[in-house]
Amino acid sequence: MSVKIDSLCVIGLGLIGGSLAAALRGANPSLKLIAIDHDADTLQSAKSSGLIDEGYRSVDELSDIPQVAVVAVPVAAMCSVFAEIKPWFQRCLAITDVGSTKQSVLDDLATVLSPEQSGCFVPGHPIAGREQSGLTAALSDLFQGRRVILTPTEKTRTKSTAIVTQLWQQVGAEVEELSPDEHDEILAATSHLPHALAFSLVRCLTQKHDGQEIFRYAAGGFADFSRIASSDPALWRGICLANKDALLRAINLFEEQLSELKSNLDTADGDALETMFRMAKTARDQYKK
Repeated sequence: MSVKIDSLCVIGLGLIGGSLAAALRGANPSLKLIAIDHDADTLQSAKSSGLIDEGYRSVDELSDIPQVAVVAVPVAAMCSVFAEIKPWFQRCLAITDVGSTKQSVLDDLATVLSPEQSGCFVPGHPIAGREQSGLTAALSDLFQGRRVILTPTEKTRTKSTAIVTQLWQQVGAEVEELSPDEHDEILAATSHLPHALAFSLVRCLTQKHDGQEIFRYAAGGFADFSRIASSDPALWRGICLANKDALLRAINLFEEQLSELKSNLDTADGDALETMFRMAKTARDQYKK
């Protein structure tokens, strides 16, 4: 099913929202791109560069409701945005989000609308990002070859899901579907836990040693792993709290592995250590980005 879309509004011109606008500008030049962002400088920059056609600081400033809306704000801000755009759910062909957690987003939506009123909403999450944030970090090819996970519910309209799928495919993404719970469990282990560990490791090292001195001797492995600790702390605070239960389960599993590692070191069991490392290497070698 191919649907021609004439207007699309991105709510939140940060890294993801800005990158999506840039990608759509290149993929569909005739599409009317509208943005809502509280930062006047961000909107001015986006308009001056031709990234968007119209920019507003609040939903109330729009005279016409767009055909499609993408809510690209942190998960902690979803509920307030849903309340602001409540009338849109009766008029838009599709509304989607880019939040890193999905059940919390659906819970927020349920505080604003009944399931029957939210049929145009298609929960989504592009598995793409950078440690930098804001519009200045946006990249037009950020989603090229990346996965986007959609988690439609039984109330989500098929046409709305098709429109959002088409939107992401236009910018080069590979679209897959999961249930909200499946998404949250997987992302807790593969994204939320690594970010939490990176923040914790860097904090641990800087508290134990002089911060600048320890980084002078950091090799590539530390740089690779700790890079994501440069991510926005406020954003990740919201993500971790929104997916708290799944993240705690992932932490518990990791603690079991860490306890095994500690035990093998304590007993100087080199064979057990090598087995652990070899199993991990085999699994990682099979992974394709």
